[in-house]
Amino acid sequence: MYNSHVRSMMSKEYSSAENMTRGKNGADNAFIFNVVRWSWMALAMACTFQCLLFISITNITAIISIVFAWIVATKVFMRPGMLRSHPLSAFLIIGFIATQFYFPLLFTTLEGKPVIFNLEFPYQVFFHSTASLLVLVISHTLYRILINQPLSTPSSWLNKIGIFSPPVDLQLWLMGFVGLGATVYVYLLSPNIGWEVSGAASDKAIQGLIPFSYAPYFIPFGALYGNFKTPSKRLVPLLLIFTVLLFIVSIGRNSRGAFMLGFTSVGFTYALGLLLGVFKPQIFTVKNLIIAAIAFLVVTGPIADLGTAMVIIRGQRNKISNAELIDLTLQAFGDKQAIKARRLEDNQEQGDWDERYLDNIFTARFSNLKFNDASIAQANKISDQNDGMLQYSIKYVLGTLPGPILTALNVDADKDAVYAVSFGDYLYAEAGGPVEALGGFRTGHFSGTGMASFGWWYLLFLGVGMFPVYWLFDKLVVKVSLRDLQSMIPAPKIAIRFSLCGILALTSIFQFLPSESVTITATFLIRGWIQMVLLYAVIFYVTKILAGIFQNKPKRVRAIR
Repeated sequence: MYNSHVRSMMSKEYSSAENMTRGKNGADNAFIFNVVRWSWMALAMACTFQCLLFISITNITAIISIVFAWIVATKVFMRPGMLRSHPLSAFLIIGFIATQFYFPLLFTTLEGKPVIFNLEFPYQVFFHSTASLLVLVISHTLYRILINQPLSTPSSWLNKIGIFSPPVDLQLWLMGFVGLGATVYVYLLSPNIGWEVSGAASDKAIQGLIPFSYAPYFIPFGALYGNFKTPSKRLVPLLLIFTVLLFIVSIGRNSRGAFMLGFTSVGFTYALGLLLGVFKPQIFTVKNLIIAAIAFLVVTGPIADLGTAMVIIRGQRNKISNAELIDLTLQAFGDKQAIKARRLEDNQEQGDWDERYLDNIFTARFSNLKFNDASIAQANKISDQNDGMLQYSIKYVLGTLPGPILTALNVDADKDAVYAVSFGDYLYAEAGGPVEALGGFRTGHFSGTGMASFGWWYLLFLGVGMFPVYWLFDKLVVKVSLRDLQSMIPAPKIAIRFSLCGILALTSIFQFLPSESVTITATFLIRGWIQMVLLYAVIFYVTKILAGIFQNKPKRVRAIR
């Protein structure tokens, strides 16, 4: 009786807190309504264009699947209540729908192509994607029904170890330089670490610090993780200088994705803050439109050219020094004819494993349905539940366990052999591809690799595996009690607070699915989430100590004087 009374009181308290924040910020509902309305207008125009210029039964079937998926997204997951109660798990499903349905239609339309462009098995692609979506929705529905407290509470162990403690601005700068230093060490000073499958635990721990390179860019979004201090006016020029450093390191690393994906987390953070009503939705101003236009021109022009230049000289990155790599990249960047020729080459048919879908290298990162198609094409060549694919999948999961545990359990899982290839490579080889294809790191898709490894059972593994994944992601958000809300100045606009750990991982959450295999749920549960949280806790406390030293040093000097 007592426990029931306490739970009832807590529920009322959180409900009151939520109602209070809604009263303070009623505009968030209107903003989400406008986002949904404009998204449907864009979808309607894209569908009309597709039906007029690329009318076919196959294309119309694909469009019907996309419309159905967007109905699920807007009616179920893009609602204020859902985003407040299950923010990160809902964001994950929105990401799946966007990358597998909405973005492909939008971006192929902008490029003047049918949504089924270069797809060998379009019906199977959209059937598997729709079936996976239904499984994800059912799994999330059961998760909402069975888990009464999806978010963390002030008394949770995550809160006690500091996961939800708001870092000060200086800590984020320190995290950024630690991540930048780790990048330089791993890819420039000791490049073998970056490309090795296994290695010393200390080296892999340093490699795990690389994502913190982008921490300073989250300073303006402190309201989401509990830091309400107004950013300094010097922030913008300091970030510009830091961006130049990141840019140079990315060129030396020869990784266009490394430079881009960190900034997408910043964009996703702002978008999530807008949807939750934390930030003012003043998007369509003259200033913002000019900034958006400049950003679009830069991304589709110079940045796209630089990305192609990196690809041109990629084959030499392990043979020359980093200084030479940067110099050759800049030379290739200046050779517009070579860039044009490379793009024409990329748009030509590429044999049994053809990844051509979108021309823009950046939009292709978030909406390339050819990965689905290529995996399904290879899976169709072999029987369902192929023994080789099944054994590889099992070894891939076991390989996430630390070496000492594998030895203690007497498990034979050669990490070097397993992780030296991708699921796409292994599927391609099993389907009759050349042995030298192993190590090419082709991007597989869980629908094709799932059918090859488990048959239709892969959908069951997906649904069951995603249940705890939803829960663990939502645990990176904490409910704020009514008492704490009333004591905070300025008062927060929502009754929840994100951990910076979760915000830094927003791109990974958005792109959690599609993955190369449904085994991603097992590897995430065994190691991924634990490693992410513990590594963040360590760097949080280290930077907290360092920030305290730097902030107290001037006071000590003045005291001596």
